[in-house]
Amino acid sequence: MSRRQTLSETPAGSSPDADRFDGYKFRIVLLGEAAVGKTSLLRRYTENSFDEEYKQTLGTTFSTKDVTVSDSSGQARQVRLVIWDMGGQQTYRELRRQYMKGASGAIIVYDVTRPGTFMAMNTWFESFREVATSAPVIICANKVDLEGKRLVPVAPGYMLRDWFQAEYFETSAKTGSSVNDVFTHMAEIVLNKAIAERTPQM
Repeated sequence: MSRRQTLSETPAGSSPDADRFDGYKFRIVLLGEAAVGKTSLLRRYTENSFDEEYKQTLGTTFSTKDVTVSDSSGQARQVRLVIWDMGGQQTYRELRRQYMKGASGAIIVYDVTRPGTFMAMNTWFESFREVATSAPVIICANKVDLEGKRLVPVAPGYMLRDWFQAEYFETSAKTGSSVNDVFTHMAEIVLNKAIAERTPQM
């Protein structure tokens, strides 16, 4: 199940999914420069669709998707991901900061055909770490279907992975390559982290 809604302003403490759900709920933020494909990744994951025409994200949008993933013991758990798509423009910096607070994890995206979006990754990572010091991060090297236009090879992505101590995926929102893997893996990471934090240590 998934649904999508657009918001320009929402109080930081409010919940976009107030309907009853008995599983685990996690807020995940999508970060990165404008036009790297954040919205396209979200649409591919939640709607299995892709729009060739670029539409700038104004402010913040979110989608929810309910999934079943296994915890570290192999038990199936119901998880609701509330995924916030943040406009990449500088104009929305403070708005983004409000939504990053309390997020369970972040997926930070760059466009492999635009080296400038890769160079900006540290800024995005640091801005997230300022408000979410221990939340897991996944790096997405997006638009890998554009092989002939690729300017950021795999090796710098691995360097970024090691630097951030984050997971790394190569994705294509257009073809759907590895998109489900990214979000499923994030769901598993934040689920197991939440369970571990609630389990008394012996």
